Amino acid sequence: MTTQRKDPTIRVLTIGTILICIGSLVYYLYNLHVSRPKVTLTENTVPVYMDYGTVEGMEYCNDFFAFRLSVPKGHNAIYKRYDYLKTGFQITDSVNAVPQKASMIEDLTLVIIEPELEKIDFMKSFKETNSIAEWNAYHSERSKRERFGADYQLSIRVHNLAGASAAAYEEQFQNLHHPGYRSPTTKEISGVSFREYHGMESFGGPEQQTMFTLMGGKNKHIITYFTEINGFSLSIDMFYYTEAQKALLQDMFDELHFFSLP
Repeated sequence: MTTQRKDPTIRVLTIGTILICIGSLVYYLYNLHVSRPKVTLTENTVPVYMDYGTVEGMEYCNDFFAFRLSVPKGHNAIYKRYDYLKTGFQITDSVNAVPQKASMIEDLTLVIIEPELEKIDFMKSFKETNSIAEWNAYHSERSKRERFGADYQLSIRVHNLAGASAAAYEEQFQNLHHPGYRSPTTKEISGVSFREYHGMESFGGPEQQTMFTLMGGKNKHIITYFTEINGFSLSIDMFYYTEAQKALLQDMFDELHFFSLP
């Protein structure tokens, strides 16, 4: 009776194959747990994860709400890019923002577009101009913005309706957000219908308004556009003082483009 010996090459190949399979499984599980989830928008599908948006060139894009918005030259787009972690007493560290599940988000400001404020270095400015006038102007504008915001801006914010009707939230929104709204009209942009409101900022009762004015504040005009997308209300607020500022903001809104809505 002859005993057949197993080919050692086959044994090595078998072990190698097993190790490759285990390695591939570990790599897959690591990516599944650690990697940043991608937001994808397919027909008739609502994304699971909220997209904070990105700015490429001079355009803000958001996949969850399927729109893009041009950012005019000389303006900044402020949006969520980082999460801040407390690492010690009064010390924070920033990491790239990781999207949350949309169902976990209640309210979120997607983006604010406002005039760019160029930072002025005191010593550099003084050496170049032999004056502090340029730095004083920058410091004054920065302080004013910290108290009252930019003279004009466009802000896009969302609210999770959590199954409630948009009409019920809109009624609350009308009464509490900015009490000065007049009766709404409708406007369609890129195939999406919005309710359009016009009003003035309000800072509470007469005492609060008086204090605001004494501090140097001025009430801005407001135009708000309201619609519902993917179970969220989407509100676009435009704040301004002058007609020229209004026209610039209106041009931004009119160029808003929606794509691939489910």
